[in-house]
Amino acid sequence: MMEPIGYIPFGLISGILYLVILHARRSFRRKNNLPEMKKVSPRAAVQKDLIHFLIIVYAGVLLKLAFFSREPGSRTGISLLPFETWGTTEIAHAFFIENILMFIPFGVLLPLASARFRKPAVCILSGLLCSTCLELMQLITQRGFCQLDDIMTNTLGTAMGFVLFSAGRRLKDRFARSR
Repeated sequence: MMEPIGYIPFGLISGILYLVILHARRSFRRKNNLPEMKKVSPRAAVQKDLIHFLIIVYAGVLLKLAFFSREPGSRTGISLLPFETWGTTEIAHAFFIENILMFIPFGVLLPLASARFRKPAVCILSGLLCSTCLELMQLITQRGFCQLDDIMTNTLGTAMGFVLFSAGRRLKDRFARSR
């Protein structure tokens, strides 16, 4: 199995492909004198593109790590017992913590991408739903164990990411007011 750092190129290629498609779409619209979907400042457009690029990179790495790095049919099973994966070994603890860390970017990037995710419940429920879908995909394709712990830890990671987003936003607002 490849080390997680090895999944970053897959994510970067996904993000670059997104930017190429975005550029082609914008060029087509300009060439054919089609209006842009929404008028925004150039700075806001670059920020939005960067956030979407990061989301695509993150999604690519996440899918490669949790899904495509495994052979179909290689893992089967369901665990609905809370904290069953915590275990007694350091490696079990590491996997548990890794699942929390894996979804922190989700909780940061989602509210950056869209105002509708700036409510804690909406963002955290989105993390819960995404994690549940990922676990169900793993179960159906037998590319991973379907575990309640994974859903719980991924949701906790989303909540922690949202807290980081909120703290960063407050700092930005304070800095802007002090200028």
